[in-house]
Amino acid sequence: MARQLLSLLLLLQIIIATITLFRSLAAVDAFVPFVARNIRFSASKKKMALSSSSQQHQPTVNTSFVSFLESTAPASLQSKDAKRRNNVIIGNEAGDADSIISALTLGYVTSFNNNSPPDNNTVQVPIVSIPRAEMELRRDAALLLDMVGINVQKLLYIDDDIVVTNHLLPSSADDSSDTLLDSTITLVDHNRLRPMFSHLNSLVTEIVDHHKDESHHEQVVADSGKRIIAFENGHATVASTCTLVAERLFQSMADSSIKIDGALGLSLLGVILLDSINMKPEAKKGTPRDEEAIQQLLQRTDWSSCADTVPSLMDQATIDKIFPDGRTNMPDRNALFNALIGAKSDPKFWLEMSAMNCLRIDYKKFIVNDRSSIGLSSVIITMNDLLAKEGFIDSMKAFIASEDVNLFGVLGVTFFDDKPKRELLLA
Repeated sequence: MARQLLSLLLLLQIIIATITLFRSLAAVDAFVPFVARNIRFSASKKKMALSSSSQQHQPTVNTSFVSFLESTAPASLQSKDAKRRNNVIIGNEAGDADSIISALTLGYVTSFNNNSPPDNNTVQVPIVSIPRAEMELRRDAALLLDMVGINVQKLLYIDDDIVVTNHLLPSSADDSSDTLLDSTITLVDHNRLRPMFSHLNSLVTEIVDHHKDESHHEQVVADSGKRIIAFENGHATVASTCTLVAERLFQSMADSSIKIDGALGLSLLGVILLDSINMKPEAKKGTPRDEEAIQQLLQRTDWSSCADTVPSLMDQATIDKIFPDGRTNMPDRNALFNALIGAKSDPKFWLEMSAMNCLRIDYKKFIVNDRSSIGLSSVIITMNDLLAKEGFIDSMKAFIASEDVNLFGVLGVTFFDDKPKRELLLA
């Protein structure tokens, strides 16, 4: 009984924190309609389709962000034969835009850090922290990556064969091999490795995050410069992990005349705008560090370097709004934000989504102790519409069983006349 009460109290704390986030979303002028075409991925294949043109296994100074990501899979495969170490970079289990893109961009920025001597013995391997089939649900991240010319099919995902069979993230201690002794893990957008990978805890050597420190992975100490957790006095000091990645990028580019790769700059900019609610004061999400990162990215990015990409998920009218002065010039931050937030919150998208996908799309699991855990799904749909979905009860039972949690909640928010309505379901 006492354990159940403790779990309920913790869930209430989690819900209050989540409601704070949703309250900030109410400050958005309006959730604009999703103007992009329907997102379609053939995401069922787990084997990587590696381009024959991506044979550059060790990136060079002139490698673009897109080329770096295309070379990640072959580079990780070669590392064992070349006696090189893989450093896996992975976000949290919810796999939102910040988790996905901070992992991808940190891998690139770390590989080309001008302030550090080149480490030819370590391959940076960013991994998308969700199953491949779920990427189509992350419409804001998918839209942003499509804008900069990144083929999401060429990224590595947590359930890809190459990730498991090459022992990048083996699913159990029994699957581990001696090669793990030469592997390391960087956590982004969270600071505690998820329970399914607890056998890999000792491999965590770096943390880049903006959430409350859960005091795990004590081998990563703050004095080393490897435990970067932007959270002080009960508040995050940045709205986005991508802000922390941008700050590291700026530190490595002391010469302000050096231009930032266009795809890299737009990827970081888009997520920081999303997470800070475009720095709207009433949202109380953004911080001065976020605004500084936004301004530097706008001013220092070589926008012409990604001007030739042809987005497949966005119509030309929306592109013209985002780049009113042409693709070679800086984007309009308001139009970019509206396009991305609209992709995430489109009511039609939520109404058409299956019950199971609604529960999976923004789910977090919280460990209370060795015997108790809590699951919380956040949705942007009314509870009536959610409960009316075909097979909802059976889907929820199956989801709870698969996650093995003692207490489960669904926190919903919808907006009427720009005012939020919040609902809670407990199971």
